[in-house]
Amino acid sequence: STRSEPDLSGPSMTANEYKRRRRALMRMMEPDSIAIIPAVSYGVALAAKNLPVEKGQTILLLQDQFPSHVYSWRLKAAHAGAVLKTIRRPPDNDWTAAVIDAIDHQIAIAALPNCHWTDGTLLDLVKIGARCRQVGAALVVDGTQSLGAMPFSVAAVQPDFLITTAHKWLLGPYSFGFCYAAPARQHGVPLEENWLNRAGSENFARPVD
Repeated sequence: STRSEPDLSGPSMTANEYKRRRRALMRMMEPDSIAIIPAVSYGVALAAKNLPVEKGQTILLLQDQFPSHVYSWRLKAAHAGAVLKTIRRPPDNDWTAAVIDAIDHQIAIAALPNCHWTDGTLLDLVKIGARCRQVGAALVVDGTQSLGAMPFSVAAVQPDFLITTAHKWLLGPYSFGFCYAAPARQHGVPLEENWLNRAGSENFARPVD
């Protein structure tokens, strides 16, 4: 296989397994809530553009978080006059307790992974999502390191945005990913004003209406 194709050569990466994992992703969420994107950073930038942050509020990250889920939040915080708070790795590696303890009413956005990319340490996003909703904070999840390999329930976690690439456990190609937006987040501003992105654009008889 090439870098633009899933590796289907191994016994655990058959064509049927690839199809099964893609179907599983579609079952996790409503297909109409998913956009195809070229990279995780694109989906994160879309979330950052549309989630509100007030001056003095806080955006929450983890220490050594993957850069695709950091750069847009740095820019967002700088433009909004917000605080970018990085949670240091806890001595007991219990990210969940450390994150929940840090989420208060000053948090506007918790931008987190499902598991830390450096060592696979898990976060309990069901508990973290519940805490975010208690304080009115948005939850943006980078699921790259686990989607396709571990169960994930959109209904249980209730993220505002869930973003992933396809080339890891979803066994898809490079330069291809998915961005889920919760129904309440689906009426925002796009990153680019492409006419084909507009509702009804498939009707070539009325392209300028």
